[in-house]
Amino acid sequence: MSQRALWGLGALLAAWSLLLAYRSPVPSEDGVSYLWIAERFAAGDFAAALSTVFPPGYPLLLAPFVALGLDVERAAQGFGALTLAATLWPLSRLATIGGAVTACPAVLLFVASPLPSRLVAEVYSEPPYLLLMAWGAWFGCRGRMVAMGSCAALAFWIRPEGSLLAASFVLVMPRRAWPSLLPVALGVLVLAAWRQAVGHGFDPLPIHAFHEGRDDLPERGLVLHNLVALPGPWFEGLAVAGLLVLPTLRPSIAPVLRPFVWQVLLQVAVICTFVVRRRFFVSCAVAVHVLAGTVLARWPRRVQYVVLAVALAIGLVSGWNGGIDRDRAVERDLGAWLRPQLRAGERLVSDLPRVAYFAAQRPLPPRHFTAAQLLALVAAPEVAVVVLRDRSERVPFAELEPQLAPRFDRVALPAGLAEAAAVRGVAVFRRR
Repeated sequence: MSQRALWGLGALLAAWSLLLAYRSPVPSEDGVSYLWIAERFAAGDFAAALSTVFPPGYPLLLAPFVALGLDVERAAQGFGALTLAATLWPLSRLATIGGAVTACPAVLLFVASPLPSRLVAEVYSEPPYLLLMAWGAWFGCRGRMVAMGSCAALAFWIRPEGSLLAASFVLVMPRRAWPSLLPVALGVLVLAAWRQAVGHGFDPLPIHAFHEGRDDLPERGLVLHNLVALPGPWFEGLAVAGLLVLPTLRPSIAPVLRPFVWQVLLQVAVICTFVVRRRFFVSCAVAVHVLAGTVLARWPRRVQYVVLAVALAIGLVSGWNGGIDRDRAVERDLGAWLRPQLRAGERLVSDLPRVAYFAAQRPLPPRHFTAAQLLALVAAPEVAVVVLRDRSERVPFAELEPQLAPRFDRVALPAGLAEAAAVRGVAVFRRR
């Protein structure tokens, strides 16, 4: 594939991602937590930044933009668009290493993929993660195992599944690939030591302990249940490439492609031991598109055109129509309205992380809270404002509101904001 074509496709992919970012009313709920952590890193408050359950790699990459005075949300979307587009270069090399006559099918399938550009717009960590996974896989295929392991270690700091890159090569070629485990181990130890140094214990992945204590995901860890539920989210997340890759997931595949098969199998196995969500499957998008590209490249040219046209149509429709709903914009407006009303030492508690973030408050951990858990959170005397969904399926608002009444009054919002909050179903309370 010519460099000119790659540059053109990269520019189109970045532009599409930025267009979706422009249309997105707010970042995702996890996204605002990443932005808050990046701001803490930029301020030098490492203890606060490392106190959350999220891996710190992605916010660390965003922190320099905050330190330079840039708007962190726009910087994150721009950074995501560039890293996603840059993934095309190692992906094109991997496609030909994998035996495809041309890199075009794999690259075009990736460009048309329905979720990665939306993840840029919603400020998720996948774009830089995919870039590291792609370069790491290329280093592994070239026999540069320490470099591959270094990419896996860096990817681990962004998403824990990054360590599976090294594992996939070790399973296929243990004698050659074992040195890749050394930088991975070093990356894990450094992260654990850093967290311990700022007072959080020698634990590189507090998110695991956090998930173990969750009572809001009844399907967590139900492997058979998750396997049955897998097909729908798999195809939602990977679309046409997710279908094309299925014939390649077999032991008899060419040796050069076996690490990619293991990458897919290992990451799917990890997902099935937790919960199945379409976004989680994007973590193996590099391996999936390399394998899918080798399949599509063998088909007649006319069939390839039809498949790619279908993939592009799915990607465009999904990207344009599948983003965050417009009524979520009130969460930004409400947070910005509440921000100047919070006096020094006062806190806001909300089960809407975006409201907390835009009010310059720390978002709550990423989980659904019961009524008892929310009441325990708002009991602290420094909690001055509470913002809740009044239509939550998990927390019956009709039961929760009377328990807030002895200490909190419901706030009458300004006219325009009140209408938007009513549409979204948001209630605001202020301590007497």
